[in-house]
Amino acid sequence: MPQVLTLAAFARARIRMSRLNTRSKLDAFQKRRITRFLRNQVPRVSAYSQTRFDRLCQAPVMDKAQLMESFASYNRLGLGADRGWRIFDGMEVAPRGCAVGASTGTSGNRGLYVVSDAERYVWLGVMLSRAFPDLLTQRERVAVILPQTSRLYDSANESQRLNLKFFDLGSGVERQIKPVTAYKPTVIVAPPRVLTALAQADTPLAPRQIFSGAEVLDCADRAIIEARFGLCVREIYMASEGLFAISCPFGTPHLVEDHVMFEWEPVEGSGELRTPLITDFTRRTQIMLRYRMNDLIELDDRTCACGSPQLGIRQIVGRQDDAFSLVSRDGKRVTITPDIIRNAVLNSDRSILEYQVTQTAANEIRIELPLAHETLLKGATAALQALFSEAGLHPHLVSMVRAFGDEGPRKRRRVLVDIKGEAV
Repeated sequence: MPQVLTLAAFARARIRMSRLNTRSKLDAFQKRRITRFLRNQVPRVSAYSQTRFDRLCQAPVMDKAQLMESFASYNRLGLGADRGWRIFDGMEVAPRGCAVGASTGTSGNRGLYVVSDAERYVWLGVMLSRAFPDLLTQRERVAVILPQTSRLYDSANESQRLNLKFFDLGSGVERQIKPVTAYKPTVIVAPPRVLTALAQADTPLAPRQIFSGAEVLDCADRAIIEARFGLCVREIYMASEGLFAISCPFGTPHLVEDHVMFEWEPVEGSGELRTPLITDFTRRTQIMLRYRMNDLIELDDRTCACGSPQLGIRQIVGRQDDAFSLVSRDGKRVTITPDIIRNAVLNSDRSILEYQVTQTAANEIRIELPLAHETLLKGATAALQALFSEAGLHPHLVSMVRAFGDEGPRKRRRVLVDIKGEAV
């Protein structure tokens, strides 16, 4: 049965992609599905049972804090957060036909999700249709190297067309290199830091495809990975809230607009960056309606060589919480986004591969480089000082070197805000 459901979802996704081959067709499809979703599905959860929305813009915007505060009111099972965590921790059994998962908690604020088996296969069909369009004729050995497994990845393994093996980062990156190499994967899905470690290790790995996910892919990491494997690194943009984009063979991450509606909020002081509001009109168990993500996205309005009408992403910059907020001498608040900070450090010397820049106080920034790069610290600090000065800012810069170890299951955050002693 899992294989039948997977192949059916895959076929539907492929047919839908072929039919929605122009922007006008895609827009019309979204409008029909959103209307049906607002009328038939949204009122079935208590959060919206007393209100009817004729148009998407009439619905209020929500975020993770609101979702977790009233988790039971946003899912049709009436499943509360307390019970959800017990299920996730293995202390209780999940409701029949459903799974409970959680985010990795990069910000220290973990989020739950509940998804039905049917919805997992919809998600799987969308993922496979974009990542593995030749699934029916070519089998793949997929190595997934992430901090924690997920029922969503389990569903991929149930397809019987993929030989998928999960490698847990909880034991560290270095300890996974030999097992991954022994598995001989044709496809590797992993965070950039893992892909970089594999690229720099002396192994015979020769995958046909590489997908980066879970962390921001820096240009420096991309260059190392692509030079070693001779492949374009494709990206998977996914969170506990759902699957949002997958790169085409030409390397452009395309939004999965055939099952998620995206609205875009400008980020003050950040130029072209936007943060998405997502409405997943394919989900029934947990309603995700105008949910504000915490991501900083630079969209790409150019026509992709693959011909997809689905909007592309130029860059996934990072999290909004990782943008530095500083006050200039004339009292103006200025936002400096993670990509600008990363570029300043990397451009100061091309040999810098590891670093961390942290806003530790309202007007204090700390830059750290590895012990081996002590001679590069002065230049990197000067580059940051120039960046801030150009923006009319004069924060106190603290420069230091330290040992950089294996983050293990923690996501790597090269640019972050840690003002209160805990990364926000």
